[in-house]
Amino acid sequence: MKNYFPILIFILLSVGVNAQDSCWMKFSNWMNNNKISIRKTFDGSKSENKPACFSFQENHRSENDFFNLDIGVKLFELELLKDKTSSLIFYPKVEWHKSADTAGLKNKLDGGINFEFLPFLLKSPKIGGLPNKGLIVAPWIQGTSSFKRNFIDKVYETRLTGQVSFASNYKFMPGCTFRDKKYNYRGIYYPYFGIEYNKIPDLITKGETEEFSLFFSRLFIDFWFLHKTIEMNIEGVYRQNIDMSSQLRKHLPFYTSSLYYYPGKQEAFSVGFEYKQGYDSDSKYQLVQISSLKVNFKF
Repeated sequence: MKNYFPILIFILLSVGVNAQDSCWMKFSNWMNNNKISIRKTFDGSKSENKPACFSFQENHRSENDFFNLDIGVKLFELELLKDKTSSLIFYPKVEWHKSADTAGLKNKLDGGINFEFLPFLLKSPKIGGLPNKGLIVAPWIQGTSSFKRNFIDKVYETRLTGQVSFASNYKFMPGCTFRDKKYNYRGIYYPYFGIEYNKIPDLITKGETEEFSLFFSRLFIDFWFLHKTIEMNIEGVYRQNIDMSSQLRKHLPFYTSSLYYYPGKQEAFSVGFEYKQGYDSDSKYQLVQISSLKVNFKF
């Protein structure tokens, strides 16, 4: 993997320096105006900053290096509730996940519709002496649907997820961006609790389809060191199989940490390192231990 690192640096510096070019700025503004986003995946809040990536990865459980591609596109947003007390948004997404790992080849095209529902008004900490209705911390209900075509096994896979997180306008509360006065540091985090349904052919036994449900708790943290320079993501997930008829193991912990560097004081392109270990839902819940050098992009 070390032989690829100079190539990643070259690509990143070339793209990063040009990221402030007027063409890129126009493209980014067009994406924002049309509420289109590019990320690694859309399995949680659409505000999560997990960039799409092309990466060279080392599988610590086998003797091979390989490339990986993860890209998800949020096509647009449909806002159904436009009053001041609640918010309901639907958005379709398309994702492509491909891996050349000989121990677990992957080529999946994923489509679905997600929604986010904030049922209560949020208080604002900056209003003084005026009516300030709402909650300091409110539940944030989210749903995701994923209908995948697995081109390696030539089967279709289904995943449906319902989860609740929390939102707030108060510093250090879930879903609220906190920063220092000089804007050198900023961070945000989301806790999640939910239920996940899966229908996956050939998960354990060839020719058989596994249908099972999982309870999960998840914590996602995004933190910036220095303005538009260094970003860190941490994600921890604990899943428990609640379907006693399934052959899948009962406890499925998973951990990911990532560190990204953004040249040129921009937030679109970066080079980074990621480490993940545990039972990966994107790899049919197999036990993985993988280190990655990555070129990332997000809009």
